[in-house]
Amino acid sequence: MKKKKNKQLIVNVYNGLWSMFKDNPNKKFAESKLQKLYKKKTKKDPLPVLSSLERLLNENKIVKVSKDRYCLKLGETLSEGIVVKTSKSSVFISDSNGEIIKIKKEGALFALTGDKLSLSQINISKGKKKYVVESVKYRAKDSFVGEIDYSSKTAFFVSSEKNIYFDILIPRKDFKPTFLNKILVVKVTNWESDGKCPLGRIIKVLGPGNDFKSHIKSINHKYNIGSSFNSKLLDEVSSLKGFSETKHLNRLDYTKVPTFTIDPDDAKDFDDAISVRVQENKTFEVGVHIADVSHYVKEGSKIDLEASQRGNSVYLVDEVMPMIPEELSNDICSLREGVPRNCFSVIFKFDNDLKIVSFNITKTKIISNKRFSYCEAQSILDKKEGFLFNELSIIKKLAQKLRRKRKSSGAIMFNKKEMGFKLNDQKHPVDIFVKESYFTQKIIEELMLLTNITVANFLKSKNISNAVFRVHDIPDKDKLLSLKNLAFEFNYNIDVSNKIAVRKSLNKLLEKVEGTTEQGLFEPLVIRSMAKAEYASKNIGHYGLSLNDYVHFTSPIRRYADLIIHRIINSILDNKSFSKSFEGICKHISKKEREASMAERESIKLMQIKYMEKHIGGAFEGIISGVVDHGFFVELIQNGCEGFVRASSLKGFYQIDNKRIALVNNDNKFTLGQSVDVKVIRSDSNKRLLDLELISF
Repeated sequence: MKKKKNKQLIVNVYNGLWSMFKDNPNKKFAESKLQKLYKKKTKKDPLPVLSSLERLLNENKIVKVSKDRYCLKLGETLSEGIVVKTSKSSVFISDSNGEIIKIKKEGALFALTGDKLSLSQINISKGKKKYVVESVKYRAKDSFVGEIDYSSKTAFFVSSEKNIYFDILIPRKDFKPTFLNKILVVKVTNWESDGKCPLGRIIKVLGPGNDFKSHIKSINHKYNIGSSFNSKLLDEVSSLKGFSETKHLNRLDYTKVPTFTIDPDDAKDFDDAISVRVQENKTFEVGVHIADVSHYVKEGSKIDLEASQRGNSVYLVDEVMPMIPEELSNDICSLREGVPRNCFSVIFKFDNDLKIVSFNITKTKIISNKRFSYCEAQSILDKKEGFLFNELSIIKKLAQKLRRKRKSSGAIMFNKKEMGFKLNDQKHPVDIFVKESYFTQKIIEELMLLTNITVANFLKSKNISNAVFRVHDIPDKDKLLSLKNLAFEFNYNIDVSNKIAVRKSLNKLLEKVEGTTEQGLFEPLVIRSMAKAEYASKNIGHYGLSLNDYVHFTSPIRRYADLIIHRIINSILDNKSFSKSFEGICKHISKKEREASMAERESIKLMQIKYMEKHIGGAFEGIISGVVDHGFFVELIQNGCEGFVRASSLKGFYQIDNKRIALVNNDNKFTLGQSVDVKVIRSDSNKRLLDLELISF
């Protein structure tokens, strides 16, 4: 009899709740309030309400909009919703139609960038559809880097990753006092706990919080960058020693042709070399020789599978995470001075007017006669004498012509400053400087571009439409208009009437600001206004280079895309057909490239913040480099470090003016490009923060 009464009670509660939801389609009901509402009938037993809510959820009649809130379900579940961005207050989701949906973080079920979600429409407010997250179908990431915040016998893991908008509770049984003041890796064990945050456990201790190496390890983990290689893979590398130079069948012998490399001072992997020789009829030949990595790294091998996962080498400050083991990248494949090496080469023949007469893509055997740094090669050109001066002067003239031609065709020409660090024995920065730029860098850049273009055109001539293309879409219209408005404030004009006019305008802008304090402002803004270049199996052309066809061929030691192109050309030269889909690998290596870029930027940021630790209280001149609703970023002119001035530290209430990209109130305005004087008040390596205080403007 008692069981029947309990059953009837649950049915009554279920019917009552269902009526309540139907009568209030736009209202959210808290579980605690529903329990209070039925406390007399249920005698404070939570089961009838809980089981009724569970049944309504299972029947797809209601949705859970946050940890303890429910509302009536309207509309259909969207099959695919992917988180594209998170902020302190909201999560931004791209639905199956490409529309962006904004959801408050409280109802997002701790969803992060890359997560796949199930969404439901709950109502329409002011003409806009409102959605809730029903569930997280797939978590892109479940482990994070950060530190323990311990207070009142409760341990919370606080991530140093900016897009993580929640803390993670470490259960008391899993907490150890030794975790304090350490940089840690946590793995989420329960995303759906009853608390206000997920549960997790510490899976790795990276090192002391004040140790620089710990921070580098945190960057590697954060961006999923591989460091060491497993023993079985290294055994495979060892088996290649001795194999490397025994097979030169069907290779053109270029060992007697003057050949050299030109690279940065600290380069260890040399994947491109240049040969030059004058012909009898006063025409000349330039060979661009690329390390034949495909000769050693066979498709499907352990090395190849690992390289495809890594996608590219990652160059952090003073540390390289190679795509392939150093025995290959720095030795067996590397075009080292005085050592015979197998290459994949593009041999160009030029007439007296530096016009291409013919080219040949072939396999070669070379010996580099000299390893030049950019500085050494530039010195020979400037002095007009020295080893291989004639050869260097020929490719200098060639590069000058190629550069002029590219510019006239509409290619966007950047001259971005590169920061360098002087480190002590403990790898701590003692000085920051702008790296000197040499024309020899542009020589190599132009020859590599020419080679990549030539290979792309070769593939087109062979009707190869299935490959790994380097593509670059047209700029975003809204970002261009914002850039146009800002440029107008500085008396620069940008014509956005068509894509050709845009390219010309951007080049003029970059020319005018070169060497001025405004260069550091406009160059990043021009880059941000444009789409990101990426890899794609479908060729859409390259907007920034003003090319219909472009591939990467010249860096197979550090880019997997180049290795794929080498293999495709191998098939063509061997008269072999291939049928393979590259869509998946293109998405993957594009993702790995973005991660590498973010990791490299963060390592530079870390070095800058570490350097500024000894300048707390110091005053600096800077330029406002970014504006958000809660303050603005300032780039210090002296060393390129970027810090943040909080709006809360300013007198008065400020609002953001998105049109002019400024922070304004009735009396003052802080806009992009504005000169300000600031004081350094805090440097935090763990959170990658440099806090500044405004002195004057």
